[in-house]
This record gives sequence, C-alpha cells and structure tokens, in this order.
Amino acid sequence: MPGELRQTHHLSLEQLQQQPPPPPPPVPPLQTLPVLNSINRVSRTYYSKHDQGIVYMARTPGINLHRQTDMRRESCEIIAAIGKRIGFPQHTISTAQLLLHRFFMFNSVQDTGNEVVMACLFVSSKVEDTIKKLKDIMIATYIFRHPNATDWDTESKEGEEQRKRVLLYEKMVLESICFDFRIIHPYSYIIKFVKIMQGSKQLARQAWDIARDSYKIGVCLEYPPHTIAAGSIYLASKLLSESFPDLIKGKPWMKAFRTRSIDVEDFSHQMLDLLSIGRSDEQRQFYDKIHITLHDARQLDIQHQQPPLKKARTEHSRTIGVHAELERIQDGGASNPTVRYSQS
Repeated sequence: MPGELRQTHHLSLEQLQQQPPPPPPPVPPLQTLPVLNSINRVSRTYYSKHDQGIVYMARTPGINLHRQTDMRRESCEIIAAIGKRIGFPQHTISTAQLLLHRFFMFNSVQDTGNEVVMACLFVSSKVEDTIKKLKDIMIATYIFRHPNATDWDTESKEGEEQRKRVLLYEKMVLESICFDFRIIHPYSYIIKFVKIMQGSKQLARQAWDIARDSYKIGVCLEYPPHTIAAGSIYLASKLLSESFPDLIKGKPWMKAFRTRSIDVEDFSHQMLDLLSIGRSDEQRQFYDKIHITLHDARQLDIQHQQPPLKKARTEHSRTIGVHAELERIQDGGASNPTVRYSQS
C-alpha cells in the first residue's frame, strides 16, 4: 500500500507537470476617465457660489445657507478684532479669514467656536511669518470674549484642554489647504493697478478697504486676488463718483487687468450687499443706486475683454471636484482636500 500511494502520488505530479499552465485572469477593461492636466489638481481652487451652496448645504443640512453665511461673517469679524488686539498686520488677519472660509468649505459650520478662530490665527501667523505663541492668542481671545476679565491662566486644566483642541483644529485647517502656503492677497494688485490707471490716493485707500472687507464673505473662494483687486477699484470709483477709464494703455481695462466684467460686476454686487448690513436707510438707498449702475461694466465687448480661458476643461473639472466632495459627505467620511479640481 505505501508503494502504491507513492506511485499514485508520483503519477499525479507527472500529470500536473504535463498540463499547460492556466491562462492568466482576464484584465478588466480600463475605464475611460477624462485626462486632466496637473494644473487642475491644485489645492487653492475656486468654487462658484452655486458649488459652494451645494457643499455647504450637504455638509450642514440643518442650517440654511444665509445663516451659515452670517456665522462665517461673524467669525471673520472676530478674527479681525482679535488680530488687531494682538498686533497682527492686515495680511495675517486676511490669511486667517481665508483659512476660516476654506475650513468651513470642508467641515461643518457647527464647529464654529473659539478654537477654530484661534487655530486659523495660529496657522496664519506661521504662514505670514508673524509668529505668535499660542498662549498669547488664547489670552487675547479670552479677553475679547470676557472684556471684564484681567487675566487667564493658560496652564490650568481648562486651558490645557483648550490648547489640545486648538492644536487638533490646526491640523484640520492645514488639511483644508492641502499644506499649500502660497497665499496671495489683492492688496499688492490694488497698488499696481491704481498706479497704472493713474488713480488718486483716495481711490487706492477706498479700494483697499473694500478688499479688506471682502474677506468677511466667501469671494476669496470664488475669485482670484487680481479679480478682487479690479473689482475693489471699480466699486471704489463708483462710491467716490470718480471716472473710470475704459482704456488703459490702449486696451480695455478688464483685459489690462486680466479679468472679466461679469466677475467684476458680481463681486461689486456682493460687496454692496455686505456694506448695506447695519446701514441707515439713506445709505442703503445710495448703495441701491450703485447696484443699478453696475451694468455699465458690460458695455464693452466681453469676449474681447476677457483673457483666453480653457473652456474645454472648465465644466468638466468643476463637476468632478463638487461630486467627489458630495460623495465623501454622503458616505459619512471626512473630506479629502488633497484631491481638488479647479474650475478654471
């Protein structure tokens, strides 16, 4: 019996060796995905108001969009107040406000609180090289929230727990910008544009204030800094009743500033709505008149004004970015801001 078993085993091995090797498993057909240039896969993307509304409502369905906008605006005003108290320059404050908008683009608005504001200020101080200790930011925030308080012990148990929460939110803020610290503000563009068009100092100062206030709303997620600068100058000329040149160095001013009249007009409408908050009836009527006259920006040929846009990938890349974000929200998972697609 043992010999027969060995022989049977030996024969089965010979039979196996004589058999041809099994064919490889069929390769599944490749999905025909659109080819996207690497320039689309950037962290500092821009989203339209429609796309922002879709993501905001999917992220926090229990709060309407207007309330979410008011909450973000109030948080940006708190950042400005605390930043001035600490002594941060305007660039650092604007960066913190931009980080806040970017944070709430990928996180629930219900996360609003002192910790998110402090985390944005802390990250902004590092980005703009105006570093402050987290302890100083925590004390300034506490005094802002409690004006009658004289001092607060950050080494206490409560202070230590808050510090841990701020550091946790700091990581979330860094993830929301994909660790991309190349943040450009419109202030330098304003100075350059006003010099090119030979505008007055008053025009530059008014445009600077408009650009500074624009960080209270989400236009920094919608338009690049040079468009915000052009819109701020155009709106400032309307508020000051100054003439605005149609041509700059022989070119339409929108083409010279590499922007579009439709974007400038939309930015101006949003800023007028912001400036109308808390104003008197007379001031609101003045802003309403400017609303009506803003269509003058379209008098020139828009197709001739606007810079060449890569329209072939505009709708396609924007749809992918928003749908990918919505899929992550529906799956209950956290956002993955390392894969974003720009709309232009």
